[in-house]
Amino acid sequence: MVTISGITMSDLPRRSDGSESVANTRSAANECRRTPKDGIIAFVAEWQGEERLAGGAVTPVVRVGATVRRATGHWSPRVHELLRHLEAVGFDGTPRFLGIDEHGREVLTFVDGEVTTYEPPAGMYTEAALTAAAALLRRFHDATVGFVHSRVDGWQFQVGAPRAGHVVCHNDVGPYNAVYRNGHPIAFIDWDFAAPAPREWDIAYALWRFVPLYDDPTCARLGWPAMPRGPRIARFLDAYGLDDRDGILTVVRQRQEVVRETIATWADAGDPVFAAMRREGRVTDIENDIAYVKCSHDQWEPFLR
Repeated sequence: MVTISGITMSDLPRRSDGSESVANTRSAANECRRTPKDGIIAFVAEWQGEERLAGGAVTPVVRVGATVRRATGHWSPRVHELLRHLEAVGFDGTPRFLGIDEHGREVLTFVDGEVTTYEPPAGMYTEAALTAAAALLRRFHDATVGFVHSRVDGWQFQVGAPRAGHVVCHNDVGPYNAVYRNGHPIAFIDWDFAAPAPREWDIAYALWRFVPLYDDPTCARLGWPAMPRGPRIARFLDAYGLDDRDGILTVVRQRQEVVRETIATWADAGDPVFAAMRREGRVTDIENDIAYVKCSHDQWEPFLR
């Protein structure tokens, strides 16, 4: 029996029926193909009582009972501080940080619900899900006001991203990093890229991923219905409560460019995960999204007024 900060696995909550439903985490980089090595690792992990969760290409993820275990990085102490702070102020839209296990991995509570790994959660495409994501993002940002001012370093910053702001941003917030229940996102997961930034930095990224701001062929490829983007942009911003919307579409493009440059730069530096993303065409996909947002700017601008 593993004990973490005085808590044993048997002390952690289970579902009322005693079972454990499977939910998975993944990041914006989570579509790497499985290899024979992956299968061996998954087999060994399961044999040891661990279940390797799909996704998590940047940081491999396993489930052990009611917990999730993930490798740590230089940014992890800051993220753990953030998660403890969010728990202390009553924000319920994140996993709870429980400690470090005997293998040096962070231990988080498992958030039960539906995720996008195998199929879209029920209701993911609805206006209700869109506005719930905006409201959850607003609650998260508000919960970090005051926390960020004395914690300006120690985070994992993307290439060209802001390094300061009045709030902490998730920086990879999208349907693939959300847990859904009853058609609504109720928690965000995968906090490795969390860092201080202006609110608009996260809002712009969320517009890109939740509206989403993809052209029709990309929507079709990813399974999204091709809905009018302008009204959905307005509904998201209304639900968030963003009053000053001037320039938000420019921030969307800047946000996309930072992701593109991060993948390219870290791939050039030899990071195997980001090198794999580039080989799979992720940079090309983002460039297509940048072009689509640029050419649609004038069409969407009236919905910001």
